[in-house]
Amino acid sequence: MKKTILMSCTLLALTAGMAFAGAGGLNLGWNDCGGAPVSLNRVFACNTNTGTINSLFGSFVAPSCVNQMTANEVVIDIQSTGVALPAWWTMRTGGCRNGSMLLNTDFTGGPFTCQDYWQGGATGGISQDAPVGNRSRIKAVFALPAGSPFITGIPEGTEVYSFKVNINNLKSTGLGACAGCQTGVCIVLNSIKINQPVSEPCGGKFVSAPAVRNFATWQGGIGGDCYQATPAKNTTWGSVKALYR
Repeated sequence: MKKTILMSCTLLALTAGMAFAGAGGLNLGWNDCGGAPVSLNRVFACNTNTGTINSLFGSFVAPSCVNQMTANEVVIDIQSTGVALPAWWTMRTGGCRNGSMLLNTDFTGGPFTCQDYWQGGATGGISQDAPVGNRSRIKAVFALPAGSPFITGIPEGTEVYSFKVNINNLKSTGLGACAGCQTGVCIVLNSIKINQPVSEPCGGKFVSAPAVRNFATWQGGIGGDCYQATPAKNTTWGSVKALYR
């Protein structure tokens, strides 16, 4: 299965580079940016309830005309094998693992593979929609405060850290464990909207194409081409923005 997924990853890298050059692109991986094969899959024995060792890194290759980035709006889709999303992946309010998913935009302590635009100054929130069958959607929004000295331009083609999603190991084993930790899951970085001030002539930028690979897998994923598993869908942002107003 790993060979199949890696082959799909290679094909995506080639097609993304040809089709979306100059338009920006997305990468997703475990523990760093760049969509490298070593960051594709996360394997966890599900034998401890402590620690936060599962960190998803989302990044983007900047399109043209990003002159004053103030915020990012992020959509992530997850899909599992079977007919229902495992309880282990219900991290929303009222879910079996409520609070086990945390947003982090501080990259000041490394790694330093990609550019740290936020400089530890961005704040925001993250939420998860109720599962629909074996899928669920995660949405996040985070921003620099008005007047921040870090609001600058990003040269086209520069890969920039957008966010980290830290997923802890709570309720993975023993009494009270949430079922499904061992189940394969596909995680797709669906889109990042790059917000800029209303006075910026270029306006906001919407990036949805893969740069190298905009997906990662858990426990080997669901097989086949993970990128095709969760197609883009429209979304609204009011409930997420309300988290940090």
